[in-house]
Amino acid sequence: MTSLISWLDASSAETNRMRELIRLFEMPESIDDLALGQFRETISNSLFPGTSVLHVAARYLLLIPWCFQSAGQAKTGEQLGAWAEQAERRLIRRFQELDVLRFIGSSAGDRVAQLPSAAYWSALRAWGIVRSDVERNSIGDAMIDEAAGRRDGMPQDPVWNPGLPPAPAGFPGTEEHGIDLGRAEAEWIRDRILATESGTLLAHLVAKPQLILKTSPTPWADPAAISATGGASEWLQHAEAYSAFQHGLDAVYSYLVTAEATRRFGAEPEGDTTNLLEQWRADDRYRRLLHDWDVDEFIVRAKRVNPRIQPHSVTFLTRAVKELLSDTDLAANNVLHTMVQEREKRAKGANSRFTNERRLRAWVPPVRISPQTFRWIQVRNMMVDLKEGLARA
Repeated sequence: MTSLISWLDASSAETNRMRELIRLFEMPESIDDLALGQFRETISNSLFPGTSVLHVAARYLLLIPWCFQSAGQAKTGEQLGAWAEQAERRLIRRFQELDVLRFIGSSAGDRVAQLPSAAYWSALRAWGIVRSDVERNSIGDAMIDEAAGRRDGMPQDPVWNPGLPPAPAGFPGTEEHGIDLGRAEAEWIRDRILATESGTLLAHLVAKPQLILKTSPTPWADPAAISATGGASEWLQHAEAYSAFQHGLDAVYSYLVTAEATRRFGAEPEGDTTNLLEQWRADDRYRRLLHDWDVDEFIVRAKRVNPRIQPHSVTFLTRAVKELLSDTDLAANNVLHTMVQEREKRAKGANSRFTNERRLRAWVPPVRISPQTFRWIQVRNMMVDLKEGLARA
């Protein structure tokens, strides 16, 4: 994986997307066996624009700019980029010295392949912290050009937001607060998101982070999130319904792969996938959510956000919802079974578990199916960071 990432530096957006995909493979609730990830990402981006599964703590929105600004005496863009990278790695070592518990590099140390700036660049641009046209791999040149323009009396648009709180003197070696936001820092981050993401659930949460619960497993189980109105509330309803839909599909897929492995190899893999089907079917909340879901309205919304959603994905979604709601037992619904099998074959080609013996033999049925939560854990942690920062004197 490291070698795959190393050459993806031409576009920070593409780099971040690849890193997110790799991170998603590590999250059971985000494995995309049926290639429906476009819907998941559309919902995530509509609820929580600028966020990422790679995010760890809100204070990185300040720490990263400070690392680049600490390299401001560099003579060339290349040198500035190198010095900024050194500052990011020095910050990791400093966090280790401070025994910070939650930070990028907590396991790998300062040799970590993914630096904080790689994880947060999209957020920095989306929320107006760095100029929106500046790529991470060209930030050094942009800062050098800005400095030259000031010297020559030809000022340019600033690379970094002029209101950015100042770094502590001697940063990063003098950093003392880890990921704990000060009140002024939390207020500034809050105001950036409110200014750039108005009308979203993210902005709604940022406005009142005091209502966030540290233990809410999903956004639709959190009192702060469910108090949203307007478009934010509508997207949240679609998110909950889609999560129920994906849960049902994942149960069917697990059942079918396990049945195929049993048919071909004899011994049944560990794990009762029939029970997963029964659990989904027995939960009245799932069926109610799908019954009340305006799928057509969701598709219109989703395609407005992402026009690249494929017609075959739309067709599969609408048909699969109907089959999940049908009276036919999920274990005996041959129409749905065929749909799921063909969808997986189309998505994976030669790597389909229904045709690839090696992948089928490696199949381990899930003990449980986790709901899709659309980056909620990362967003919740960020809101808690802001909540605690705003409470400080």
